[in-house]
Parts: sequence; C-alpha cells; structure tokens
Amino acid sequence: MQIPPLLQVERLVLGRDSGKQAQELSFVLNPGEVMGVVGPPDSGKSALLRALVGIQRSETGQIRICGFPPGSLQARALVGYVPSVPALYEEFTCVEYLGFFAEAFGLENHYRPYLIRESLRLVRLEDCLRTAIADLRSHGVRRRLALARALVHDPHLLVVDDGLARLDRVEARQMVEVLGEIRNTGKTLVLSGPSLGEMAGLCSHLCILVGHQPLACGEVRALRPRISNLRMMQVQFLDRVPEAVRRLEGDRRVFHLLQNMPNYNLLRFLFDGTADEFDELLESLRRAGVSIVSYAEDPSFLGLMAGP
Repeated sequence: MQIPPLLQVERLVLGRDSGKQAQELSFVLNPGEVMGVVGPPDSGKSALLRALVGIQRSETGQIRICGFPPGSLQARALVGYVPSVPALYEEFTCVEYLGFFAEAFGLENHYRPYLIRESLRLVRLEDCLRTAIADLRSHGVRRRLALARALVHDPHLLVVDDGLARLDRVEARQMVEVLGEIRNTGKTLVLSGPSLGEMAGLCSHLCILVGHQPLACGEVRALRPRISNLRMMQVQFLDRVPEAVRRLEGDRRVFHLLQNMPNYNLLRFLFDGTADEFDELLESLRRAGVSIVSYAEDPSFLGLMAGP
C-alpha cells in the first residue's frame, strides 16, 4: 500500500479575479520540506493557509493531510497552526497556557509535562515555564510562545501565517533559526508573508500568489528560471497618476497594482521583466507625460531565492 504524501493539494481555486480565468493550485509536500507562500496584501495567502488547516472550506479542489481531509479529527491531530494574530491568554503562565491546549488535544496526563517542556525548548523559551504571559513584552517572545502552543501536540505539519510580522531584525532572525530547527526535526512547514526576506533560505518550495491566483508554485530549483526576473517595485509620481495607473494596468508584465493611500502618488506592483525592460516601461510613461519622482525595488520580496 502506497503511503500518501504528508500534504497534497490538487486543483484548488482560492478565488476568481474579475475578467480572468481562475487558476488552479496543486502541490505536494513531504516530511522536512518547507513551502514559502508569498504575495502582496490581500493576495490570498491567509485564505490558502486557512484552507490547509480546515478553517476555511474551498469550493473546488482537494486537500489531504496524510490522506485525511483538513478539519477532520485525524488531520487536526497532525496539524499545528499559528494565525497572523495569535491569541495569548494574558492571565495564564506559559505552562498553564500550553497545558490548556495539551488538555484540549486530549494528550495523556503523564506525557503532558514532557511535551510542554519540549515545545518550549524548540522555541528557545524553556526558561519561561512559570512566567506570566502578561509579563512577556517582546513581540518575538510572544510569537514564539504561540509557536510552542502549535507544537505542543507534536504535529507533522506546521502552518504559520505571517510569522515575522512586527518583529525587529534580531527577533526575525531568531524566529527563522527556530523554524529551521523545527524543520530539522522532520516536520513539514508552510510559512506565509508579504515577502520571504530571511525565510528564503528555509524554503524548498515556493508559492507566489497575486489576486488569489498562483503566479508560480513548485520546487524552488525548478522555479528559479521562472522567477529570476520577478521583482516588487515601488514608483512615486509627481502628477498624472490616473494615466500611469491606466498604462500599468494594461501592461501584461505588471501584476497586483496597489495605490498607497493617503500617499496617492505612490504605486506598488509586481513586475515580471529585466531591469532594462523596467527602464523601458518608465521611459514609456515619461513619453506619455507622466512625471516620475523616484522608484525602488524591494529586495526582500523573494530574498536571495531569485538569484542564480
């Protein structure tokens, strides 16, 4: 009998972009593999992660976790989930907080102390066993405690939504190190964020979402040629912004155009092309009478992943 993959997604449709044909998403992850899910705001990252853990149902396609549908009792025992805004119970100590969830998962009493200590050790919080959650001031520490809660029942699949949000550079680096150590235990990870940044080095797989549609998805080494020219750009205009928006929306190399409010003159978008092609795009805007103040690329979008 063939053993099913740890995570299998087949022909999943996250949403429909007006006027465009819905794109299906399919991928497989095995033990120890890590998928980074990246994309601009409102691109469908959280929707995908919620579908994987069974919080949000998908109308089309199929998801299986070790052969079980998400949300089933069997799948829930195999999955740990950290939402973008994790709930921490301020009145509890760390051990009480993890104990509450250990009981909710039905873990046997004689195993609970070991599993609680082990989950805190994995996230480098073993010294916080008796610390009140209300006394945890660091965003990084609180985020790692939420991670420990997701690990307390020793899941096979760990799903973390926007795990580096609000963390400073030191905290983000520490979180990435912790996630790498968790991966090394053989667990499969799905991590999301607006950009990969320091998470790029963790990922064996990548899924880029734009407008609830997959722009690219698969193993990193296979995707490198496809994403080598993909860049997140930010352009500030002096005037004639509606004309710039019209022309950019009509360019097939431009994806997910966002207008920064209240700074009406600032546009952010994904561009699929070389640096010379981007210069040509800007020149075409100038010829149309659009004045450009400045432009910059966000190097953290794919981190080092798009490099050779």
